[in-house]
Amino acid sequence: MKRLMVSGALIAIGFTVSAQDLPTNAEPGKCYVRCKTPEVWKNEDVTIEVAPAYKRIVTYPAKYKTVTERVLVDEGGEKLVVVPAKYETQNFTVVTKEASKRLEKTIGSPSVENVSVVTKEASKRLELVPAKYEMRDVVVTIKEGYKRLVNVPAKFETRDEVITIKEASKRLVVIPAKMKTISEEVVVKEASKRLVSVPAKYEMQDVVVTVKEASKRVEIVPAKYELKDVVVTVKEASKRLEIVPATFGTETVSYKKREYGNKLRVVPASFTKDSEVIEVRAKSANWQMSERAPDCTSSDPNDCRYWCYKEVPAQFTTVDKTLLSADASIVKTSTCNDADTPGGCGNATYVKRVMKTPPTTRTIDIPEVTKVIKKRVMVTPPTTREIDVPAVTKVVKKRVMVTPPTTREVEIPEERKIIKRTVVDVPASTREVDVPAITKVVKKTVMVTPPTTREVDVPAVTKVVKKRVMVTPPTTREIAIPEVTTTIKKTIPAVQGAREIEIPEVTTTMKKTVMATPPSTRTVKIDQKYATIKKTILEKDAYSEEKPVSAKYKTVTKEVLVSKGGLTTWKEVECKLVTNTPLPINWNLGSATLTSGAKRIIDARLLPILKDGVAVAIESHTDARGSRTSNQSLSERRAQAVVNYLVSKGINPSKLTANGYGEARLTNRCKDGVSCTEREHAANRRTTFRVIDQK
Repeated sequence: MKRLMVSGALIAIGFTVSAQDLPTNAEPGKCYVRCKTPEVWKNEDVTIEVAPAYKRIVTYPAKYKTVTERVLVDEGGEKLVVVPAKYETQNFTVVTKEASKRLEKTIGSPSVENVSVVTKEASKRLELVPAKYEMRDVVVTIKEGYKRLVNVPAKFETRDEVITIKEASKRLVVIPAKMKTISEEVVVKEASKRLVSVPAKYEMQDVVVTVKEASKRVEIVPAKYELKDVVVTVKEASKRLEIVPATFGTETVSYKKREYGNKLRVVPASFTKDSEVIEVRAKSANWQMSERAPDCTSSDPNDCRYWCYKEVPAQFTTVDKTLLSADASIVKTSTCNDADTPGGCGNATYVKRVMKTPPTTRTIDIPEVTKVIKKRVMVTPPTTREIDVPAVTKVVKKRVMVTPPTTREVEIPEERKIIKRTVVDVPASTREVDVPAITKVVKKTVMVTPPTTREVDVPAVTKVVKKRVMVTPPTTREIAIPEVTTTIKKTIPAVQGAREIEIPEVTTTMKKTVMATPPSTRTVKIDQKYATIKKTILEKDAYSEEKPVSAKYKTVTKEVLVSKGGLTTWKEVECKLVTNTPLPINWNLGSATLTSGAKRIIDARLLPILKDGVAVAIESHTDARGSRTSNQSLSERRAQAVVNYLVSKGINPSKLTANGYGEARLTNRCKDGVSCTEREHAANRRTTFRVIDQK
């Protein structure tokens, strides 16, 4: 009974899955096949570093050589010899009367011009632009929204405990809210303003107009002169040089007589062992069909089955590798220690004569020779004095705006209306009522959730009223009033000025002694003295050479899922293809080899169907002549020969099934021991195909 229930459940699941997967909008008389898309995998090569790259160090010792060096032991120096100054006589010009200027008066001619005078200024007058109004709908709340409380009872559960079986609790009694009606004054027309125009005020005023502008006339004031004593240099001041000789001394010079190199010690690289787990095939899943239910009444072997999408675990491989703990390095130590050697490693000295103070010169001043001469000098330059000429004026009448035009605001009061609305006077609340505890041994009812209240919103009640609103406030528009002018004649007086006349200066020629070349010194060189010393120098210090050792790699092939397979869509097929359709292949007697004619039949009838993505079952049968075992083997080989040919044409092997039935499914009476014609035996020798569900 239990097995029957399990089988029934499996069949129900299979029918449910099939019902859910059936094609939509199926047409009567049509046949459909469910196609499966196979999983597509590809191989990827993953390269793993199993041994790291490191460096190997080779050291080489230091190299020395002895050299002879020429050093300076006496710097030599220089001595100075005085070269005296050279003088010459030159002619120079002295100004005995400076150049000056005198002023000559110039007078221009007067002129008359027309002047435009404003007799009435431009102004503006204001024109009133009234305000604009419109009626709008205003939403007024006549009853405010509020919240009422709904009682949510407590939740209880029973537990196995000693003593109390129902704890003391409380229940809530809802006290409803109290409402009241109030009167409220609402503005239905807002207060506004209108503008009243106030015109400008004008008056006539006397305006003074200048018909002849004030001017000035120029009067010349002559220059003033006087004679002054001027000191002239007839021989310039100069200098003579006196030599101060150089001073010499000796000093000890240290030099490096021998250089010392370094010793190198190699610390080789160190390694550690490790391993790495590589995923060579990712986790996936595929569709699998269950076995046929044992109590299935359908004759179709594909019925009474259900599909399962089962997970395929990932596959891993472990690769051993070597890690670099520390790379190769070198330790450098000196071949000589200055702390252990007095005076330092390889140091020596020699005596050298040096100049302490260089030769210099001391300058002795020679004063200049001068002479006093008389010179006429301008004390006060010529100037001009301006005398004011007053302006001539005339009085004319002019209309002037005293007060500009303005506007005066007149208040328009607002309109109000009294409406009634209901508001919450006292909000809803709850009152707790005690529920006493009930006790008994063993069972106990415990309150899991205490009683609460839930707020329910009661919406406000509103009413739409009409309200007059000012859209555009009243303004004013300015209108320009042009100014009025009149033309009068105006005399411009002649301009007086002064013209400068140059008076050349008066000069005289004198002689003076000038130093053509200043005194200087000439340097006489003293030769340097040299000595020869020997010293050992470091030709090439100890050095190391790094030789890189390349890393080692291992390539692991990894399978990667390119596209996921599974049940996809239903495809329409010809109904005759769902049943076994004959494939008229003429097999040679006892042979399972396809002839060229058989291949042409497969290309014409079977390949176009398979290119639509459906799955096909190939079935082959024999007649009853011969043994049952040989007939079964021959039929299986013939069905497999058809499948192999289709695979060579590029058909996916997962879409092909080969079944051989031998003489098990005869179509007529021609069994063993029955006499039949060759035509009747040929009816049993057949190869068929039919479209099946994809497994």
